[in-house]
Amino acid sequence: MNRVELMEMRALGTSVDDWRPARKFPETYPGLSVDRSYLLWHDRVLPISTGEYGEYLVTLGSSRLLLEDLLGELRLPGLEQRFPVLAYGANRNPSTLYTKLLNYSSRDGGTNGHCLPVLKGRIQGADVAACRFHGHGYLYGEILLGHSLCKNVELEVYVCLVDLEQLAVLNQSEGVGAGLYELAVIPEVLVDDLPQPFSALGYAANQSVWLSPVHETPVAYSLLSATDRILPSMTSREMVDHVMDSLGLRGQISALTGLKNDGRLAEEVAKYLNGQWWYQFHTGEAPIRGYRQVLELFDSRMSAKSAQSRTLDSLRANGLVLSHKDAYAPGREHLWKNRYEAV
Repeated sequence: MNRVELMEMRALGTSVDDWRPARKFPETYPGLSVDRSYLLWHDRVLPISTGEYGEYLVTLGSSRLLLEDLLGELRLPGLEQRFPVLAYGANRNPSTLYTKLLNYSSRDGGTNGHCLPVLKGRIQGADVAACRFHGHGYLYGEILLGHSLCKNVELEVYVCLVDLEQLAVLNQSEGVGAGLYELAVIPEVLVDDLPQPFSALGYAANQSVWLSPVHETPVAYSLLSATDRILPSMTSREMVDHVMDSLGLRGQISALTGLKNDGRLAEEVAKYLNGQWWYQFHTGEAPIRGYRQVLELFDSRMSAKSAQSRTLDSLRANGLVLSHKDAYAPGREHLWKNRYEAV
């Protein structure tokens, strides 16, 4: 296929603009996903299905093409040479992935610049709870594994099949090496149409999840699909309101930001933080003083009411956390072709 043919094929997909990224619309965190396996090909989203013999097919208009053949035409790493990375929060959203690839990748985004398969799946005994306030303006999520309150929960997740550069993009965006998340091996991940669970790489937070003073439990995200969930769940905006109300922060947040203390404060403080994060990212200049003060206030008050144990601790106890060096160059045992032998 020539470049024109490839561009015409890519255009058959839907636009990533159909999904709003939490990094630009913080009130949407963790964001919607495609509700099926999909291929993110630059700024287009194309459905992935499974063939009769278990092969992955990309839908292109009225026809389907082997995903492996398409990656070969684009001269990109094939499926077996990619790393499965668990997506349980914002990384489920194709526009979030696209935004990260644009901001952290060295590729130009041309015909074969960004091509990322994402497979729909699930994981047993897991849920996602609010952890801490991110500079983007939302409470970022943390996966709960082995927690007594989610032992019967089946959580919908996605698996990104990334090459090394895409893995570096995700690592940088998740703050691996900067103290936010660590890359670890997550066992017992299931993908639709695969016969057995496998191990994938995934991100575990360095911080403990927040415990609601009202519920005395973590708080899950209502936007994330899960069966048999017993944790209280909220939208992103509801969570910000809940944190401010239960910790008595509304007056201080209003004073620090100059925002009106009314029913829109949660939405407005999210926009306030998000704007300052992007200002710092694009200019390299420090955000206004209130930005740091708000984040420090949330962090100090939420830290006083947090779970004692972390998912990261149990993963580390089992030797499943990668060093920062290995996070950017994992061993071959973590490749998709070796997924059943990763642990």
